Amino acid sequence: MNTYHERTGANRAQGKPKRTPKAPRQTETLLDPRRRAQGCAEVNRGFSPEQAQREALRCLNCVDPKCAQACPLHIDIRHFVDRLTVLDIAGALEIILECSPFPGVCGRVCQHERFCEDACLLGTKLQPVAIGALERFAADFGRAAVDREPGANPPPHGPRVALVGSGPASLIAAHDLVAKGYRATIFEALHEPGGVLIYGIPGFRLPRDVVRGEIARLQSLGVEFRTNFLVGKTCSVDELFAQGFAAVFLGTGAGLPHLMGIPGENLIGVYTANEFLTRLNLMEAHRFPESDMPVLVGARTVVVGGGNSAMDAARWARRMGSKTTVLFRRGREQMRARLEEIAHAEEEGVQFEFLAAPVRLEGDERGVLTSMQCIRMQLGASDASGRPMPVPIPGSEFWIPVDTVVAAVGQGPNPTVQRATPMLITKDGKIAIDASGETSMNDVFAGGDVARGGSTIIQAMRDGRAAAEAIDRTLRDRPVFAVNGHPAEPVTRFRIISRREMSVDIFSIEVEAPEIARHWRAGQFVVLRPTHESERIPLTLVDGDAANSTIRLVFQSIGKTTQVLASLRVGEALADLLGPLGSPATAGYFGTVWCLGGGVGIAELLPVARALRKKGNYVVALVGARSASRRILHEELLEAADEVHWATDDGSAGFHGTVVDLMRHRRAHSLQAPSFAHVIGPIPLMRAASELTREWGVRTVASLNPIMVDGTGMCGGCRVSVAGKPVFACVDGPEFDAHQVDFDQLALRNRAYVSQEKLVLERHQCRVGVT
Repeated sequence: MNTYHERTGANRAQGKPKRTPKAPRQTETLLDPRRRAQGCAEVNRGFSPEQAQREALRCLNCVDPKCAQACPLHIDIRHFVDRLTVLDIAGALEIILECSPFPGVCGRVCQHERFCEDACLLGTKLQPVAIGALERFAADFGRAAVDREPGANPPPHGPRVALVGSGPASLIAAHDLVAKGYRATIFEALHEPGGVLIYGIPGFRLPRDVVRGEIARLQSLGVEFRTNFLVGKTCSVDELFAQGFAAVFLGTGAGLPHLMGIPGENLIGVYTANEFLTRLNLMEAHRFPESDMPVLVGARTVVVGGGNSAMDAARWARRMGSKTTVLFRRGREQMRARLEEIAHAEEEGVQFEFLAAPVRLEGDERGVLTSMQCIRMQLGASDASGRPMPVPIPGSEFWIPVDTVVAAVGQGPNPTVQRATPMLITKDGKIAIDASGETSMNDVFAGGDVARGGSTIIQAMRDGRAAAEAIDRTLRDRPVFAVNGHPAEPVTRFRIISRREMSVDIFSIEVEAPEIARHWRAGQFVVLRPTHESERIPLTLVDGDAANSTIRLVFQSIGKTTQVLASLRVGEALADLLGPLGSPATAGYFGTVWCLGGGVGIAELLPVARALRKKGNYVVALVGARSASRRILHEELLEAADEVHWATDDGSAGFHGTVVDLMRHRRAHSLQAPSFAHVIGPIPLMRAASELTREWGVRTVASLNPIMVDGTGMCGGCRVSVAGKPVFACVDGPEFDAHQVDFDQLALRNRAYVSQEKLVLERHQCRVGVT
């Protein structure tokens, strides 16, 4: 490939420019702080060609460069920087791409100051070379020169490897495997690949088009992506092998947020960093109401934590117009966030409160956060991380008013795959691996945060690269045999097969979803988006037909998203559908069982009643509706249960009253007392029914329906209080001991976005002409 000088006709006879190591380090151009709050444009604008050349000329061109050894991906830094001294940008990028397929990403978010720049020899006396900025420059200015047309690369024909999760570890492992001739398929639970690069890092730090461009390059090399696919739920690891995959790599990351563990954590206005950032980054809540996804950011925001996620959340809060403070229990020197991100936050008006920690949160009668109690800290002896341990100062408590709190206090491995796979797990939930990255299961490898715990993007990439090498060593000499069965093909999915209106505003649809149809169980649910512009909503699975590859969903058309869903016709497809999610309903033998429900919640009772009856129980369904015309699934309930009794508000069918009134009536007149009850429906019904069964000493479970975003446990937005402790309904439920559920708190949290939902619905109805 021609160099920059050759392509531009520059005269090379004069030789290379003179190196100038004592020249000042170049400073990247930044977007003016006053303009940053006006949107999510990228803050760091990078080097100009002239700046890049001047910075490259600062390099000493060491004979034994330590920077490359310090780089987790061992990029040939010396030679790519040397190419930039003559502005051979394409040549520099080609050198980088030999080791890293993601220079646009790594040039922006890798913590170069901890790795290559920390090892730069020039940095021992002067400022180190700005290696990260030069990598970004090469990616941004040289991409067009080295990209190949899609399809220009011959498709790989080797053994098939499945990679679970589409974060940094899986992405680089897939790249390396395809380069070695393997066929790599990445399975991602969310509707867009990229993992933390997409849902966790804001566009003002890492533009979406940069991530999408580098993922598109992987696709052009032959990497296949399957979104809306949660391994451990949609299918198991064993099933991946049965489908013809020769090896599996688990790169699911640290996708289970830690909570602060203080009173008031479930108040409205309290977020985990994962939920806050997912709403804003992936679901574009910053565009609300143009975007359907809301986020509550009040006039005063406190972000708890000192890492990069804390900086991202704080900077987003400032862009949403909130006065923002970062509360950190240690000192400034112990913060894990990049110095650059801390500086940018300060430039944007974020305040910092060091050596302080939250103690409790308080709210008003509506369950809305109003204030935070904190305590002053002092630094003690070092802990396992090597940082001084913060120690509370007795009597130093103080209160601050606050409307929004974001807890950025770390996260652990997402447990979905581990719970569904017989493999060795460490005591803190990480997947145990040997020196090669292999788990206790043969041909199953793991890397990144799910195995090492929370770390950096570049370290996750290093793990992914090591795993790809280990997989190659394992498979390279192994004969490839044909395997019976078929891999999960990216066929047309989520097509609506049938649709009917069951009652006023209540619809039933059958959807083509082969994997979900094969794996669903009574009590589980799905998360879907009707269109690519919609928010994500959970719906209960009513039925599934594995032979016909379809599932059945029943829903009430009450908000914009469900109205859009109701407007879809047979033959149209849902944009996204993830499942089956949650744990199956309790279905042991109890004797006489009451299935209690009302409204659209009756749809969940149908498969649960079938499952309980199949276990030999005598199943009595006590169900409610406003009137006879609003009843649903009556005939199917008659087949599923031994007895079906209706309660209607107006007395037009069955018992005149509520389901709870019917429960009292049955208890007073029936010779068969229930030994177990399952309840679902409106929260007032579940609360009242549970209070009644508690009086009777009847074990009762409730299937809860809190607000969800991802449905995989990643965001923590679906947390509910059970026995005084917060749990996540999407991974710990949705079924819980009804006598331990805080229904009052659940009701308050479920009303958190009522005003926003009303606004979105009104705008939608105006646009479609509904009055």
